[in-house]
Amino acid sequence: MKIQIKHKLFFTLLLTSVVVSVGMFLFMQWSFDRGFLNYVNSQELEELDQLSERLTESYANHGDWQFLQGNHPLWHRLLSASDRNRSQPDPREIEIKGGFPPPPPPGRPRDSAPRIALLDASKQAVIGGPPGEELELKLRPFSYQGKTIGYLALIPAKELTAAGDLRFFEQQTESFALVALSMAALSLLLAFPLTIHLLRPIKELTGGTRKLIAGQYQTRIPVTTKDELGQLSEDFNSLAITLEKNEQARQQWVADISHELRTPLSVLRGGIEALQDGVRPPSRENLETLHGETMHLGRLVNDLYELSMSDIGALTYKRILVDPVGILEGAIEQFEPRLAQVGLKLTAELPTKRTISLLADPNRLQQLFTNLLENSLRYTDAPGALNIRLQAGTNSISIEFQDSAPGVLPNQLPQLFERLYRVESSRNRAKGGAGLGLAICKNIVEAHQGRIEASLSPLGGLTIRIELPLRS
Repeated sequence: MKIQIKHKLFFTLLLTSVVVSVGMFLFMQWSFDRGFLNYVNSQELEELDQLSERLTESYANHGDWQFLQGNHPLWHRLLSASDRNRSQPDPREIEIKGGFPPPPPPGRPRDSAPRIALLDASKQAVIGGPPGEELELKLRPFSYQGKTIGYLALIPAKELTAAGDLRFFEQQTESFALVALSMAALSLLLAFPLTIHLLRPIKELTGGTRKLIAGQYQTRIPVTTKDELGQLSEDFNSLAITLEKNEQARQQWVADISHELRTPLSVLRGGIEALQDGVRPPSRENLETLHGETMHLGRLVNDLYELSMSDIGALTYKRILVDPVGILEGAIEQFEPRLAQVGLKLTAELPTKRTISLLADPNRLQQLFTNLLENSLRYTDAPGALNIRLQAGTNSISIEFQDSAPGVLPNQLPQLFERLYRVESSRNRAKGGAGLGLAICKNIVEAHQGRIEASLSPLGGLTIRIELPLRS
């Protein structure tokens, strides 16, 4: 049988309350029993003071204790006269009157007398008490004319025997039991709503998780508490937001890839069909157009492959000590004629006297510099300028690519390194590119434990700054 967590929590709270109530009842019962018994013993000790006064007066009249030895009726009358609930008669009247002792007052049975004994000055028994037994006694001395004439011995009560005391004790026990039962009943009434209140966030989390499993990533649950469950609810909402953004990015990614692939495929299909139908002759120019679209499609597929391999960490890097200045110079020499052809002036500030060694993959560095140069070549208006500067520090090198107009809006800077992102909202392909170059550059830099960031260029265009550690 499957027991739900609400039932487990309910019975746990209820059982805890019952155990606490029973434990409190037993402790209060024990504490009251012990305390009340001590109270009764202390009251009896106070009665011994009254009894000692009367015994002192009787001793003064007779001069010794012989008048009391074996005189149990007189002893009982003295005990009864000293009771705290009775008036105090004159001792002479007690001694003159004969007969049996009066009945004990309410609350004191006849068998309480043997618990009190009279001892003489040498602590020898005169009367009272259980004879011939060594018990734990509480002795209360009393004196006459500065001389100790005797001791009153009291055997402390181990349990209550008086009817009144027992009746009072039973009433208190019933009261304690009633309080314990009331607390248990109150716990029963409070455990159920408290269980529902505590489990409400868990039920909402359960329902929200099922919706996420079903693909409803817009699901959010209310945060009603500031405890651990509230923090868990906030984490759930953060997870839902992340999944929703990832789903949106995935859908956008698929749409962007489909768009980028559809355009060159459409051009190729149209050109081939034109050749098949005889609309266009199979001339060199038409074949070069188709070949260019094929190369563009191949570069796009290759970029997508490298980007996906980098994302999953499967892109291989063969790191060796290389000269980054030499690799950058080689890339500049390759692009310098093309830049000059479209009207872009290239300026490079590279260190010449210092030899720099960088632990990196030379092919990936070549790809990094090529992508950045290609990006400036495509998106910088002519006439324009491109400044490249490499600086070496103690632990790292920094490389900056600054080009002239056009620039980008400040809010677009963080998006430049996203996949398939291009500033042109129309996604115009006139300038070429699929928006993957900077994304690949970011992966290459991060694979070398470096940083890459974009900012506005003082020339009016874009500044790409790269920082690479010398020993990564």
